[in-house]
Amino acid sequence: MDISPEHVDDLQELLNIGVGRSAGSLNHMLETPIRMYIPSIRIGNMAELIEELPLQHESALSAVQLPFQGSFAGSACLLFPTDSAAALVTALTGEPEDQGTLNTLKEATLTEIGNIVLNGVMGSLSNILEHHITYSVPFYHETSLKGLIQATPSDSSEIILWAQTRFTIEKYDISGDIMLMLGVPDMGLLLNAIETLTHPVIPHHEPTEHSA
Repeated sequence: MDISPEHVDDLQELLNIGVGRSAGSLNHMLETPIRMYIPSIRIGNMAELIEELPLQHESALSAVQLPFQGSFAGSACLLFPTDSAAALVTALTGEPEDQGTLNTLKEATLTEIGNIVLNGVMGSLSNILEHHITYSVPFYHETSLKGLIQATPSDSSEIILWAQTRFTIEKYDISGDIMLMLGVPDMGLLLNAIETLTHPVIPHHEPTEHSA
């Protein structure tokens, strides 16, 4: 699949619109100043990209996953290393990381954060590109990157869009990642929708003859 630098730039801009809207929703809900942005993204098929991803394959991750379908189908994930996940929960709830109830609190908090962020991102893509997308209920699980990919019905030609995401919450600077997993046809549909948005086709009209 031919993915140009312009495609990457356009997708990064669209995703930044989505996370910006998500940050606004989180600010309103939590009454805590939150800034989110995506400094870089990578796109490639699973076989090519898996070795380049910034997370260790076997390291434990806190993941919120949102399956989606419609004009294009796949799965969106918000991923945090476990230490960043605990720091984010502490920043948002004020609960110390060594509390015995943190695991339950972490799951509930991160699921809600993931729901807001991923719905914001996918909702922005859907609205801006004018393509209908529906979502399943997001779910939380702790796994490795290898385990996450192996649990997703896919093959080596699956396209991964990996977006590094920064969360700035007062004195905290927390890193997470957004990953979109789509089949090749679905990624093609997404890129075609972006092409239509950024380079609309101007209809060609044949000159009409006017009788004297």
